[in-house]
Amino acid sequence: MSFIENEAAYEAAIARNIRINAAKGRFSRWMKQEGAARANAFLFELDEFAPTYSADGRFETLHPVVKASLGDFYGKMRDSVTQWGSLTEGQTKAVLGMIARAEAKVAGFAAKRAEEAAASQWIGTVGQRRDFTLTIRHIVEMEGIYGTSYLHILNDDAGNVVIYKGTKLLGDRGERLTVKATIKEHGEREGVKQTKIARPA
Repeated sequence: MSFIENEAAYEAAIARNIRINAAKGRFSRWMKQEGAARANAFLFELDEFAPTYSADGRFETLHPVVKASLGDFYGKMRDSVTQWGSLTEGQTKAVLGMIARAEAKVAGFAAKRAEEAAASQWIGTVGQRRDFTLTIRHIVEMEGIYGTSYLHILNDDAGNVVIYKGTKLLGDRGERLTVKATIKEHGEREGVKQTKIARPA
């Protein structure tokens, strides 16, 4: 006959093992339900929903459908699978609905980006100093060894993208302004043409 030194710990270990085995059984049964494997892959970023990694193995970005779905409900459903080994039929349907909505959202973003790319134009010629009438769409503040710099994303009246990165803060988001600046470079980001400016005044 064996002697149990800490009966409470022994009972807790037995209860934990029972829960783990029950969760395994529930998971196995859940995987037989329609859509369960896709819901599980989505919640745990597997297979088609895996994040992107660089060639040297560093994390780059979440899958766009996962990124579009992150929030309390996503976390709760993931926690339910972790704790109980499965989702209910209703929860599985809700997660599949979330995937469908996120896929539609991502497709809409892609279509909008393709339209923007097709319509985008460069402004002027590199080296030219000229006047621009622009609206500030976004400002990113960055701290570096030389102090604070600002990345401005602006649009002209035709919707063309203008980028200014420098120590000068041109205004507030949404503000419309006129500046004289030198065209530093013509570039592209995700197919959208961008005109980069320098020395705005």
